[in-house]
Amino acid sequence: MTKWELFKALAAEHPLPRHYIDGAGAEHYGTLESIERKDGSGHSFNVRILLDREGKPETFHIRTTD
Repeated sequence: MTKWELFKALAAEHPLPRHYIDGAGAEHYGTLESIERKDGSGHSFNVRILLDREGKPETFHIRTTD
């Protein structure tokens, strides 16, 4: 996932749930709620999604490809 794709998912007028792959390779599914930069590299972020099937938030680490 690129930074632009991550931003589009956050800024969408009508956000849709989607699949996200975390830094460890695990898959998560939900609607993006927030993004927080993890370090100064510009490629490492903590993201928070709302799990659609459970309605609970989940936070995990993601690295962008660009």
